[in-house]
This record gives sequence, structure tokens and C-alpha cells, in this order.
Amino acid sequence: MRIATVNGLYLEIPDVRYSFFDTPYVPHKLATAVDVYFDEKALFPFEEGKLVEVRKIKTPRYIPVSEDYLLIFEVEDFCLKVLHVEPKIKIGEKLFLGDEIGRLIYSGFFSPWSDKHAHFEIRPCNDRYRARGGITLFPEVRGLVPIVKGGEFEVIGKEEHYTWLKPLRKSGRGMTPFDNIEGGLPHYHYGAIFNKGKAELFGKIVEASDVLPNGVGIFKADFDVFANGIKVKGIGVFCNEEKVKLIGGDFEIGDIMELRIV
Repeated sequence: MRIATVNGLYLEIPDVRYSFFDTPYVPHKLATAVDVYFDEKALFPFEEGKLVEVRKIKTPRYIPVSEDYLLIFEVEDFCLKVLHVEPKIKIGEKLFLGDEIGRLIYSGFFSPWSDKHAHFEIRPCNDRYRARGGITLFPEVRGLVPIVKGGEFEVIGKEEHYTWLKPLRKSGRGMTPFDNIEGGLPHYHYGAIFNKGKAELFGKIVEASDVLPNGVGIFKADFDVFANGIKVKGIGVFCNEEKVKLIGGDFEIGDIMELRIV
């Protein structure tokens, strides 16, 4: 599945959940990175590339993990920086589209409610490490999942730090369950609108305060989310994922709830 272009090349992944903006980290806010929620093993997302560097790096400890891997691949006229993957390949190896890079790992960069994923970031090869100064990704905007209609949801999954919600009513299709809105709302303090300056979320108009070079609008998530009248930390909204992640509250599988924002 082609999810973005960069410097004339497609970034391609299997049919899995992914996120450009549901994260607090700077490269995502600048549209130079994407997180891909592979099934255990990360796969190479370009036609061809070569692994040129592997490092173990220290991390903050938002969860109790102190180290991560940083991988650098040369891909034509740019480099691909990969995090949160333990490599099964060696420096100098060539990879082709869909080849296995390694297994997904938990990282101290993750929030407690984060799931395993591969962080793909596009960098100039002579500036491969920094968070800023990356190369812009241009998302492929299309209808991937049904759009939520109204605010009623059913709890269909429960983990230690979050629950999964299924919308009870749907209408049309979009990049995410909220049409073209993506983000960790409001816990990451911002959200994104693909190719639009404003959008509607639970009856409230959200409007971009900034537009990135790829046309994505960025808005401030200056509201609170309530589930059945109880204030929660927020909701996670992803591309190519019909479910909504609810962070906070004490709900059980089968519960019906109404979400609203204030």
C-alpha cells in the first residue's frame, strides 16, 4: 500500500495501521516521519536501499526501557532513519521493498499507551541524526476507513493503559475514523487535517493555525475529551484504523459510551 511520496519515490507498507501525526515528536509535527504498526516484523518501505549504520542509543524512560536501536539506510538521494526495530541484517546489506529489517521492540521513547511500531524518518544523508531539518513526506490522501457519524461508541478491546472503541454509526470513508483528522487529541496538544484548513470533530470546528509544505493543516488541540461525562486523557486517531483508542477512564468490553469535546 502506497502511503506517501518523498523526492519522487513511493513509501509502501502492508495493509496495517500507520500514523503521521499521532505522536509528540518534532519530526512528525514537521511531516518528515511516519510510524508504521507492523505485525511484529518491520519491512523495508522503499524499492531499494542499503544499511549503512546501526547504533544503540539511550532513551528517556517514559516506560521502563533504557535503550533503542537507530538504523540508517541510504535510499537514492536521501537517508531513511529507523527507530524501535532490532535489526536482523548487517551493515552493508541491500534491502528491497518488503524485505524484513528486524523485529519491533518497546522503546523508552514510548508513552505507556503506545503500541510497538517502526519509526521511519526521511533525512539528508549529511544530517542524518537530528530531529529537525528532515525531508517532507507527502501523504497519499484517500478513503481508507469508514467515518464516524455521531459520538456513540462500543468498547471492543481493553489493555492496561487504554481501550479500543468501535463507532456505532458510520457514513462515508476517510483517512481516519474522523475523515481527514489524525492525532493524539488532546494529549499531544495538536492534531492534523489532511489537505484541508478546517474540519469538524464531534460538532466542533477545528481550524489549522499552520499549513505544512505538503498541504497538511496543523491545529491546536485546545479542548478536553469526555466519555459518558467523565474527562479522559484523550483519544488516539490513526490512518487506516477503524477503531479509536481511548486513553483514560475505567470502562469494560461491551460498554456503550458517548464521546464529546469541550
